[in-house]
Amino acid sequence: MKYFLTFILLVTATFTKAQIRLEQKDLNNLIAISELYSYNTNAKGDKFAKAIDSLRTPKLNHIIDALIAVGKGDMTILENRFLERPDNEELVLWYVIREIHYNRINEKLTPRPVAVVANEVLSKKIDSLWLLGNYYYRIHGGIATLFNDADLSKHNFNIDGLGFKDETEKAIFFLNMMNTLVGGRFKVLQMMKNNKKILEFCDKLPKFNDKEYFYFKNFDYDDFDWIGYDKTESYNERHIGGFYSILIAQFSAIAELRGKKDAQEIYFNSILHEPKYFKFTPSKGDLQSLYDKSK
Repeated sequence: MKYFLTFILLVTATFTKAQIRLEQKDLNNLIAISELYSYNTNAKGDKFAKAIDSLRTPKLNHIIDALIAVGKGDMTILENRFLERPDNEELVLWYVIREIHYNRINEKLTPRPVAVVANEVLSKKIDSLWLLGNYYYRIHGGIATLFNDADLSKHNFNIDGLGFKDETEKAIFFLNMMNTLVGGRFKVLQMMKNNKKILEFCDKLPKFNDKEYFYFKNFDYDDFDWIGYDKTESYNERHIGGFYSILIAQFSAIAELRGKKDAQEIYFNSILHEPKYFKFTPSKGDLQSLYDKSK
């Protein structure tokens, strides 16, 4: 019996007990914010900012502040009050925003009443890792906009000081930030064969825990199912796989334009040289061959 109870505690530990009861005004305003967001996911414009600002309540203030910061796309979005891990209750409210948005745009399903969607989210248990990833995805637009022009090379993300509960949560933050900053950009630039531009963005990237991003290798957590827009997949295949694409893009660009020594720094200090993670990327065959030659 003792071991059974321990097992149950372990299984439920990663789930947030939603079952959150909101005051009617909080619920109504959260639904209104969600609908406004769904039609303007980058939170752009004074009209949007004024509209959600009028929906403030003490419980919703941080959500509204974050969305306004996303719309501005300036250094405000990098303040710790937005990068720090929100508490579980707020994370659930952000998930309401997500689900109301997907309820509207999913062409495969008939949209349900928004109040039904909101109450369903508030009443069920949701994996806290899904909740956390969703939060950083919802604010990513402001960071991406900022990085269009900003040089963040002197900025440091102190991951250890952002209130994460374990290494999995730290990895979720890191992988989300890297994808936001250069994931999509590098894919486009690689197709355009513009290695010079790839390196221009690399030179503007921030540090993580006072080191270049490619030194981050803390991925020794159990893989888990990840629910995207309309399908469930391996978290690591999607996100570590995407991170490999970033590393490969920079490694290839540096090897071509800056030489072997700089390329070796990235290779030997990153997961490009860690075979245990190769299984998460379609490039595993090429990486294994390169690794075998490097020994």
